[in-house]
Amino acid sequence: MKKASRFMPKYKSKKASKVTLFSFLTAVLALLIYLPMYFLALVGLGILTIIWGTIEQPKIDRHFQRLCNSRKGLSICEFAQEFDRKIVDTWIIRAVYEQLQAALPTKQLVPIQASDELFNTLKLDEDDLDLDLIEEIAQRTGRTLEDYQSNPYYGKVTTARNLVLFFNYQARGEAT
Repeated sequence: MKKASRFMPKYKSKKASKVTLFSFLTAVLALLIYLPMYFLALVGLGILTIIWGTIEQPKIDRHFQRLCNSRKGLSICEFAQEFDRKIVDTWIIRAVYEQLQAALPTKQLVPIQASDELFNTLKLDEDDLDLDLIEEIAQRTGRTLEDYQSNPYYGKVTTARNLVLFFNYQARGEAT
């Protein structure tokens, strides 16, 4: 019998190898020594990004505070009720809910609804979805990402519901 989803393992991030870190530091050092103007341009770009984030974050926090206020009392239970648990794996439901909450650009725990649009309502970045979130959910649910192009939800993942259903159609196995 399968364990309840609340006992599902948490996501374990992979650490960068020492070779990768050494290569990165060597490239930064070479950039600093041989092309100092490019290095200064990158530092300036980094400073501008930090300033922009500082200005933009209060707007994002207000958006999520309004969302929290309008969803008082909602939890993963209401999210799970929007799926037929005889068809949809409960591990997928929990993994999507928890990883979406962790990926939000705010520290607030916002109740997720199945109808939430990933990019508009939840303010996720497409690169975060493609590069991080998908891998995290696959690891936690034990679903493989092989042959994802044949999934009927491939290219249609715009809501939390579609993300759950995308993983429900993926084969079980070791997550990649």
